[in-house]
Amino acid sequence: MSFSKTVKEDLLKRSNPDLLSDKLEIEAMLRFGGEVIFGNPFKLSFTSSLMSVIRRFIMLAKKYYPIEYEIESRKIDRLDNQSVYTATLGSGADLIIKDLNIIGASSSYRESLLSMENKISYLRGAFLVRGSVNDPASKSSHLEISSLNESEILFVQKLLNSLDFNARISKRKNYLICYIKAKNTIGTLLYTLGAQASMEYYEDMIITKEIKASALRSVNLDVANQDKTNEASKEQLKYIQFLEYNYPLGELDQKLLMVMKVRKEYPEHSLSQLLEIIHEEYDPKLTKSGLNHRLRKLKEIALDYKQKQKQ
Repeated sequence: MSFSKTVKEDLLKRSNPDLLSDKLEIEAMLRFGGEVIFGNPFKLSFTSSLMSVIRRFIMLAKKYYPIEYEIESRKIDRLDNQSVYTATLGSGADLIIKDLNIIGASSSYRESLLSMENKISYLRGAFLVRGSVNDPASKSSHLEISSLNESEILFVQKLLNSLDFNARISKRKNYLICYIKAKNTIGTLLYTLGAQASMEYYEDMIITKEIKASALRSVNLDVANQDKTNEASKEQLKYIQFLEYNYPLGELDQKLLMVMKVRKEYPEHSLSQLLEIIHEEYDPKLTKSGLNHRLRKLKEIALDYKQKQKQ
């Protein structure tokens, strides 16, 4: 089951707090998935790829209107055997059309969309019909509601932004898309719409991905630091080897000889690790800058002596 379908099944478990919220959800479903069939009398059809959404629509419509309906299904993809379902309302359809002003640009209820519960009910209905959200296990975060109708998309954006969700609009082929990209905002919206179980899964997956990403960054950093250590050690050992073969070591300070010895014994150690060994075995007061200074001094002596040999 896709994550979008899981979210919708989660939303279908929610109930609205009052009559107005119920009717707003019905209206949203019809405006995003319905069609008026003109005739005498009028009919309404409502289509969804989920039978559970069809049942939700019928349940809410029967609650307030004396409807009669028929449900049919048809295959839309021979490869994956996907079906879509259509509920056609005959008797009672004219009452819904008139009550919700479905033929009009907007219903009389829209001016009453003042409470958060009302807005959530409309958005829930729109998402159930034309919404989708990426699985949090995927690379990108994306939640959207789509429509061919510009006024509907603008209205959805208005509702979302009135609830501080920072929704944006783009066009994809013939459709307009109202979308959210921020993963934390998507999780909050899922919770707000009533998909608590889906939100918990979503946020758990996001946290897991962030932990894995952080661990990978840490490993990459460790590898990069080790590479730098290896390069620095390789250069230091090159000058130490030159001094051992060419320079009169008896003329070197004992502190420099000690550093040469420790570096040769631990070629893969960082300066901090070398310093720990020196503190334990030789000089507990030597600082990291002091150790670095001695290694630079060995390099200077080697380069100066090499230059004198050329002369």
